[in-house]
Amino acid sequence: MPCTITFVGTIARWLPEDPSVIRAYHHNHISRLIERGICTAEGGVDERQLSLVILEFKKLIEENAEIYRDFNEMFAQVPPNPNPDQDSITNYVQLLAVLDMTIALAPTYSFTSPLVSGVPMYGVLAPFCNTEAGYRAFTNSKVNSMFHKIFDEWTRFLVSPASRNVLVITEGGWFSPDALKVQDERLGMNFAEAWVCRPDQPHMGFTSWDDFFVRRFREKVRPTIEPDNPEFINAACEAITYRVVSDVQATDQFWLKEMPYSLDHILNYDPLASQLVGGTVFQAMLSSLDYHRWHSPVDGRVVAAHVIPGTYYAARLDDNPDPDVVSRSQAFVTAISTRALIFIESDNPNIGLMCFVGVGLGEISTTKVEVKQGDVIKKGDEIGSFHFGGSTHLLIFRPETKLTLLPGPTDPNEARKVGSLLFHVDNPPVN
Repeated sequence: MPCTITFVGTIARWLPEDPSVIRAYHHNHISRLIERGICTAEGGVDERQLSLVILEFKKLIEENAEIYRDFNEMFAQVPPNPNPDQDSITNYVQLLAVLDMTIALAPTYSFTSPLVSGVPMYGVLAPFCNTEAGYRAFTNSKVNSMFHKIFDEWTRFLVSPASRNVLVITEGGWFSPDALKVQDERLGMNFAEAWVCRPDQPHMGFTSWDDFFVRRFREKVRPTIEPDNPEFINAACEAITYRVVSDVQATDQFWLKEMPYSLDHILNYDPLASQLVGGTVFQAMLSSLDYHRWHSPVDGRVVAAHVIPGTYYAARLDDNPDPDVVSRSQAFVTAISTRALIFIESDNPNIGLMCFVGVGLGEISTTKVEVKQGDVIKKGDEIGSFHFGGSTHLLIFRPETKLTLLPGPTDPNEARKVGSLLFHVDNPPVN
């Protein structure tokens, strides 16, 4: 029996819809590399100035025939830049040089494109994600292993005090007037009132870019609603609702246009998955500009918790010129991307076993699980977090659990608040 989409929300965005914004983003990167003498206007690169991890990536590309083919063909498959006055990334060595520059910097804020600010590497790679050659390259296990090494290098910088150079009030800083205005508007309150920080200290007291990125709400800003009522399931993340699907199959053709969920692939053929077949999946997307910690939606006990390695920039190909192809693919990627699985046995027998799935995408593939098998958790307890960008998550329930999705924000582009009421459990209480 095919699955049934019971609610359709919003495809939240990581990148702006206008391709010219990404072209300008690429132009700015290449212009800076030309100014530094790393790239030439003709497309050349001074490889002596590239880091060791990037040179290792270049070696992998050139020594593997299939990868070499794909990293060349993807440039031929990207639509050309119609603006002759802009520099473009024209070959894989230039692309590697841009990635090298990216991992030496913390993300800066750009008022012209706040979305790209949170996912700078995706902004570089996005045009290539929606090409056949790019898909082949970004699903290659050796390429993904190299991306993992690159992210490890970037992580070392982003958790260091040096990465605080963007946590400033000047232009491009995350505490500049433009940046704070956007962040205040998203929250409906002042930044310092919402987040745990020390406004009187340098960098508002944050110890690194990562410390800023995974910042916590102040007490009572996001209370857990109805914490003692087992008939309600609460929002696990601050996220924009994408869709709710029932009658989910064990295996399904997740690559089709409708992107049905394929539980065995999502859950990596975990033996517990069989209990969830035919059940309900809720999916919602986190913005790179918002809150990135996960909280338990129910009272219960952790049955299992682990991380499944996967892809970083693979997406479902389409003919849409909108560069944000990964966001459009957020159901598809649940089967192939890096993801954290947390199985929880709820104290409410009408809920029983459920699973939280944190899907890491792109530079956001660092998923940190904070619980382990056997842990007893309450609604609202922190269970993990995403690092370095936005991402998407699933809540998966058994077919025996009868659910009603509760009203969310009136604006479909607004995130449901973490800890707010998400579902009502419609089964009669068990005495």
